[in-house]
Amino acid sequence: MYRYARARLAAPEAEDIVAEVFLIAWRKGEVPDEPRTWLLAIARRALANQVRGERRRAELTERALRHPAQPGQDDARLVDELDVLHRALTLLRPADREVVELLATAELSTGEVARVLGCSAASAATRIHRARRRLRAAYRTVTEEPGGLT
Repeated sequence: MYRYARARLAAPEAEDIVAEVFLIAWRKGEVPDEPRTWLLAIARRALANQVRGERRRAELTERALRHPAQPGQDDARLVDELDVLHRALTLLRPADREVVELLATAELSTGEVARVLGCSAASAATRIHRARRRLRAAYRTVTEEPGGLT
C-alpha cells in the first residue's frame, strides 16, 4: 500500500493514505478473497479523494487571494453560526454524525458513503436523508435555546 501511495504522493501524505486505507478496511470488517486488489481499490479511491480535496483547496486559495474579503460583521456572524452548527452536531447520534461528516468533510457521494459504511446505495441514501432531517431538528433545537442565533 505504501509503495502505491508513495509513487503518487510525498512521504507524509502517503503515510496518511495508508492509514486511511487500513481504517476503511477495518471498518468494512470482512476481507474478500483478493485482499491485495481490494486494498488497492480502496487506496485508489482515497487517493482520488485527496487529489480532489487538494484541487479544491488550491482553487479556493487562489480565489481568496484574487478577491480578499474585507473583515466585517459577517465574520462574527459566521463564527456564531459555526458554533451553533457544532452544538447541533453534538446532539446527533454517533451514526448520524458520521454520515454528516462523511458528506461534509470527506465530500463523499451517496455511493461512496455506501461503500464506506458497507451498505447498499439505497440504504445509504436513507441514512443520509434521516441524518440530514435529524441535523435540521437539532439545529432548530439549538437556535431556539437561550443564547442561540434566533
